[in-house]
Amino acid sequence: MITFEFYGKSHGEGYGGVIKGLPRGAVFSVGYINDELKKRKSGFGRSARQNFEDKVIFKGFDDLVTVSGDVEFFVPNASVESRGEITAFRSGHVDLVGQARYKGFGARELNEIASARNSVCYVVLGAICKQLLERNNIYTYHYVEKIGGISSRNRYRFGISEKEEHFAVLHCPCRYATKLMAEKIDRARLSGDSLGGIVAVGATGVPMGVGEILPYAQRLDAQISANLVGIPSVKGVSFGIGEKYALLDGSKSLDKLTLENGKIEYATNNCGGIVSGISTGKDILCRLTVKPVPTVKGASTYDGVSLQAATQHYERADTCVVPNVGVIAENILAYVILNQILKQGDIL
Repeated sequence: MITFEFYGKSHGEGYGGVIKGLPRGAVFSVGYINDELKKRKSGFGRSARQNFEDKVIFKGFDDLVTVSGDVEFFVPNASVESRGEITAFRSGHVDLVGQARYKGFGARELNEIASARNSVCYVVLGAICKQLLERNNIYTYHYVEKIGGISSRNRYRFGISEKEEHFAVLHCPCRYATKLMAEKIDRARLSGDSLGGIVAVGATGVPMGVGEILPYAQRLDAQISANLVGIPSVKGVSFGIGEKYALLDGSKSLDKLTLENGKIEYATNNCGGIVSGISTGKDILCRLTVKPVPTVKGASTYDGVSLQAATQHYERADTCVVPNVGVIAENILAYVILNQILKQGDIL
């Protein structure tokens, strides 16, 4: 079973951690992890701070790391700075609720701790897990379905859509939708606003039988949901056809079974690859609802010191993080799947 401890602050020296429970003798590439960190940071709609490149450090290793016990890492912050206190509370950030929970902490300190930049740790963890899964033909992926009300017209095709030139812009399989999304992001940036959307996250090659029935919190879809909804900006997780289940009769929504090479298998995948908390052998597929970044210009609020009406605090911020949430989620999904496989005693 994989466990971990992470630490760091958004504008401190950096982020680091210790990962325990990885299979001894497993080998992973540092370069692969840095590629995932680059994907997490780059993209259309990110703020100026994302121009700094993240690189992970494993003490004593340059590229290939062989697991012999606990794995320690550190990702330095390229931007180390001190910022003033926040008193004009932002309702979508930790500013107000954090002070209610952690007495004596100011909004600035709470934001340093709660910053989405801590996702670098989860990408490092997930990128290690991805490599171990891929050697056993299990792959995770993500793609953007919607940004700012603009939907993709094309179906995502694993291993093919990623090769399209436009895919790198917003991780969307549709060239036309990508153009419209980019234009809308530009308009939002100029006005000091932000955009949300929907990103799909999946895994292919997961065999039937991965997961748990009881307790409910240990079901595979419960584990995935709990981990993915914890990503900053994620406000909803659905599997397979999701909300469409509410519109269909059971006879129409039920997945079909088929007989292939003497084995009964699932022929359709309305359920998103999981039934009763256990994988079906079809792609695990879920969709994340991503809220707009809550740092926007001109929003009304109250000042926590004067208790007077004020304009919400504003500083450098992303305009749209939907594709980047997909990168983080894809890596976290790899961790959940590998961890469950190891818990079941199936050593890859």
